[in-house]
Parts: sequence; C-alpha cells; structure tokens
Amino acid sequence: MSVWATIVHYGHVGQTRRTIASVCAGEVAPDVVLVVDNQGDFTAPRGGPSVRTFRSPGNVGYAGAMAYAAGEALAGGASWIWVLNNDVEVGRSCLAELLDAGTREPRAALLTPVILRGDGTVWYAAGTVDMRTMATAHCTRTPVGANRRPYDTDYATGCAVLCRTAFVADAGPPDASLFMYYEDVEWSLRARGRGWRVMVVPAAHVRHDVAMRGGHRVWSPLAVYLLARNRLLLAERGGHTRVAVASALSWGIRQCAKGMVSRDGGVTRRALYAGLRDGLLGRSGPPPGVFR
Repeated sequence: MSVWATIVHYGHVGQTRRTIASVCAGEVAPDVVLVVDNQGDFTAPRGGPSVRTFRSPGNVGYAGAMAYAAGEALAGGASWIWVLNNDVEVGRSCLAELLDAGTREPRAALLTPVILRGDGTVWYAAGTVDMRTMATAHCTRTPVGANRRPYDTDYATGCAVLCRTAFVADAGPPDASLFMYYEDVEWSLRARGRGWRVMVVPAAHVRHDVAMRGGHRVWSPLAVYLLARNRLLLAERGGHTRVAVASALSWGIRQCAKGMVSRDGGVTRRALYAGLRDGLLGRSGPPPGVFR
C-alpha cells in the first residue's frame, strides 16, 4: 500500500515547510511528499525529508493542484493520496487513523480528520449541504453515540482529505475549473452519487490556521467571488439555480457587512456581484485578476 501526501503551496514558504515537517513526523509517514507550487517560490529545506516539487504554470488554484496531484498519484501506483492545505499541522496519529478507517471500509472514497482551529476548538467535525441552495455548513460536534467510530458526512473539506485512488480511477479527479472553493463539495457529491462513502474519522486530528474575526470566518473578496460563483455553478447542475441565487445573495450581503469593518466593503460588493453574474452565465476557471 503506497501513500502519497500532497501539499498545495501558496503563501509563506515557512508555513509549507512546517506542514511538511508535521506530516513526516507522524507515526505513519507517506511514501511520497509532493508539493504543488502554485506560487513559484518553494524550495525544499536542506537535510529534511525527500520532497518532490511540481511548479505549476502559474496559479492553477487549489482545485487544479488537487487534480494534478491526484493524477500523479494514480499514475505512480499509489493506493491513497492525502491532500493538505499548507497551513495545517497534522496530529502524529492522524494518517494512521485515516488509513485504518479506510482499510476497514473499502467503499470509503474520501476520509477527513476532525479539524481544529489554532486554539484547539473544533472547526469541522462534519459538513452539511443543502441540495437546493448549495449552502454548506460545518458541524462542530461529533454525532451523539459516534463513540469515535468513523461516520458519514455530506462532504469532506479539502483542507486535509485522504482519497482512495481507486475512487479517482472510477470518478475522476477534482473539477479543476472551479479553481478554489466548492471543489471539495462537488467531489464529495460525485463520490456519493457513485456509491462511495465520504467519512469523518474522529480519532484523527489536524490544526488549521483559520482567519477569524469576532468569532466569525473572514472571507477575502476573492473568496466571496469564488464562493458565490461556484455555488451557482453547482446549483445549476442540480436545476436549482433560482433558489440558490437568493440564498447566495443573502450570504454575500453578510460578508459585505463584515468587509465594511475592514474598509474593503466596496471591493467585496463588486466581488459578490461578479460572482453571481459569472455563476449565472456559467463561467468557470480562474477568477478575474482584479480580485486576486
């Protein structure tokens, strides 16, 4: 059984290196660590673990990096690929627990740990999807009676997801045209639609650097654009675009209110409008440069 870990690099090199160090310090270490460099400035630390680096031809987004890594792992004969944000610190037993759960459940396509914020509080213990509006939400408590056994979830967040490559061979890689955000939702729904399971492994943990303000998640104008656009793109596939527009607009207005606190409300409003417009027009791919 071969395991590849892939880390999508964008941002601080030191942050990516810390993630690599935590991955390699686990009770079970991956056979290959592949860094997909979306920024063009990553260099592996000397004297550290062996790391393969693929320098993307520009920023292909998180979804594009995931898709490339999934294809490489499949071609390389891997049984599993562990996709990670470059701002996570994985628990020492995390990969071992995920692999154990995957071995016990052969139809598990995507397995995710419980994800903690930097202060140790739970950020994600499961995810829900409203199939009409495509609104998503994180559950921050494990189900009553779960007793630390793996359980099903509507979707696995792409923050730290272990993927069975047999599922990639069956259903394909993440949708790179989504660029970033909702690619994990789409992949999870595709898995469930083909009879695979999407599961949370509560005995596995990672810590994730989540941007918060006043106890609420903070989104950049780029994120607002992509979340609004990709939400409508997925809703259109299910035939619920009209309902999703109203829901996405309501969500976006709340984000604009947050943006005004940091004096970027005008940019956030333009991002929301552009995202709704492009989602309705069916436009996908990289976002407009003005929001990057």
